[in-house]
Amino acid sequence: MLLYVCRHGETEWNRDRKLQGQLNSPLTSLGVQQATEMASKASAWALTGIWSSHLGRAKHTADICATTLKVSHTVDERLCERSFGEWEGKPMATLPDYLEFRKYRYTQPERMPDNGGENANSVAARLSDALHHIARSSRGNALVISHGDAMACLARTFSQGRKIGNCSGYTLCAENGELHWGSWLD
Repeated sequence: MLLYVCRHGETEWNRDRKLQGQLNSPLTSLGVQQATEMASKASAWALTGIWSSHLGRAKHTADICATTLKVSHTVDERLCERSFGEWEGKPMATLPDYLEFRKYRYTQPERMPDNGGENANSVAARLSDALHHIARSSRGNALVISHGDAMACLARTFSQGRKIGNCSGYTLCAENGELHWGSWLD
């Protein structure tokens, strides 16, 4: 079985370069268009269900896909974005500590930001737990709508790394209770 792990569509705060973390920001018209295009691509993936984070931007993206593809949508809070603590909701350009944190957030995954946020190891473990549950619960291929930094934390555990754009992602193969890297989706 394949898990298609994708990021939500563009939000107002993505566009405005504000750090979202676990706060909500609505999809832009471009984000809705991206979600619609993802649903069109996903029609070739033989999906049996869609799962998403409980955060509004991921739920909205998943709802668009579920309606288009006529499959069920299940919410799992473990798929949510990394907590960025006190930095959330603020313009990235005004956060010098965040800009410094970006230099080591994946290369030193055990380091905790000094603002009350999550380290990469805990985010990857949370996301991995959710994906294992989805693999056990699904009757076939599943689309999983999550968040860019959380997805990057997990990709790092497979020695993969790159910026994940809106409605982009990767596949994971679920076999015999284990997850294996598939490929990047463009």
